[in-house]
Amino acid sequence: MPPATPATAAIYYHPDAYSIGRSDLKGRHAAGAGFLSALARHHQAPALQCATADRRSAVEFARLVEQAAGRPRPVVWLPSSEPAKLAAAGCLFLPGPSLGDAAWQRRVHDQRAYSLCGVTHTICSNRVMDAFGDYMIAPVQPWDALIVTSRPARAAIASALEGWGDYLQSRFGAPALNPIQLPVIPLGVDCDRFADTPEHRALGTRLRQAHGIGTDDVAVLFFGRLSFHAKAHPLAMFLACERAQRRSKRRIHLILTGAASNPEIEQEFREGAQRYCPSVNTILLDGSDPAHALSPWFAADIFMSLSDNIQETFGLTPIEAMAAGLPVLVSDWDGYRDTITDTEVGFRIPTQIPPVGGGQELALRHLLEIDSFDRYIGAVSQATAVDSDAAGDALLRLVEDAGLRHRMGEAGRRRARSLFDWSVVIAAYERLWEELAQLRASAPEVAPRHPDAPAIPLRPDPFVMFQAFATRQMGLETRLSCPHEAPLAVLDGILASAMNSFAIGTLLPVEEIRRLLQHLGTAERRLEELYALVPPERRERVGRTVGWLVKCALVEARLAS
Repeated sequence: MPPATPATAAIYYHPDAYSIGRSDLKGRHAAGAGFLSALARHHQAPALQCATADRRSAVEFARLVEQAAGRPRPVVWLPSSEPAKLAAAGCLFLPGPSLGDAAWQRRVHDQRAYSLCGVTHTICSNRVMDAFGDYMIAPVQPWDALIVTSRPARAAIASALEGWGDYLQSRFGAPALNPIQLPVIPLGVDCDRFADTPEHRALGTRLRQAHGIGTDDVAVLFFGRLSFHAKAHPLAMFLACERAQRRSKRRIHLILTGAASNPEIEQEFREGAQRYCPSVNTILLDGSDPAHALSPWFAADIFMSLSDNIQETFGLTPIEAMAAGLPVLVSDWDGYRDTITDTEVGFRIPTQIPPVGGGQELALRHLLEIDSFDRYIGAVSQATAVDSDAAGDALLRLVEDAGLRHRMGEAGRRRARSLFDWSVVIAAYERLWEELAQLRASAPEVAPRHPDAPAIPLRPDPFVMFQAFATRQMGLETRLSCPHEAPLAVLDGILASAMNSFAIGTLLPVEEIRRLLQHLGTAERRLEELYALVPPERRERVGRTVGWLVKCALVEARLAS
């Protein structure tokens, strides 16, 4: 029997991961905003749970949820400074692939308390590659998961982990395995947003009229960042459009909807279109303008995206194109290979990369920071080819055959609705979170914590690591006494000075310090006795507090005889 309510997760909220009102908008921002909106609308848990550093961010999360859902929804705030509270949620969702730090934080309390669940976007940066490396070192568990948005991306991650595992085995003489789950769940799209309505068709008609696109003309749409080094090099698209135009009597218009990161790159696109597809009317629209958020989708007859960049792992815009009923012409590349069924909803155009061994220098230059990330991915893209002749031939078929465009567009609508609508994707997340909960109850624990060892070996107790610095170290048998007749008055005087109290928040509360001093009285007590006077959750602070009292000459300590 399925659970009465779906499995849930606390969403780690940081505005950067979910914000689209920005000049540097990237696919991960759009995907994050779409996920949060979909969770608010489709996740049927009684309350959404938000893990964030401060209440202000939790309030912002609740506002976004209410705005997306169109109604108030209960939100539970779980302060990220108190990770033990995540056990109530059962899972912590992180908007990226870095799970290592969260796994170490969880280990301090209970490794079975909750699962960790991340998601991939770009997977080729140094930071993300290091995060993958953490999977074989940090205490991640079989009940943790990294959601991978496409099978090609999963194959790339598996390749990197295999090489890292081989190194670790040669270094330590034992097999190194990645324990976490790597399920493939696509990104989603709000299909209703792209529904075929009179209002949407009117938007498209007005845009066509404004730019002189005739009723019998064919408009080809590219929608995305205008970046030849970090998104999709436009040369193959330009050549394909020119090849199709020279063989067709229909007028072809290319609508480039997006934004460049600087005027120089935008000028490269303008000049490139003039140089390589002079027979095609190229229209450049600002994709950050709300007026162009939907109208290009309903002005276009065909969608084209010939991505050739390794920073792309999924690709949302072809899904949006299918939802809008457009036939799709894409490169046979990254996540497009999963999402676009060739000859059913459109065409996938062959791509080609250099032989094995041709890119090691590029990876090393990026590692050594000789090349920036943008230069690294741009250099890889520069050596990646898309078959522009095949693209031109496929485009010509679509230009010449309105019936084919209609059949592929309708097939795309059905495919988008059945596989990629956010309602379907959120249900897949819920199933995953339930599976992780079952694994928490049954799977063997990786690297169980020894009770006498630090939870994080490279962050040991400083009074262990640096014990050789001191002449001696207190123990449970250390004898303590208070030499003052009015110790509480002396305590108040000490607390009045900032140099004595700047770290008071790391000690016992002042009222408990007062009780310890009163207990000492004039008699000599063993340190062990003081631990029993403090609640269990604060006993770790007793030793530090006594050290501070000795430092301030409020208490005297001597070794037991």
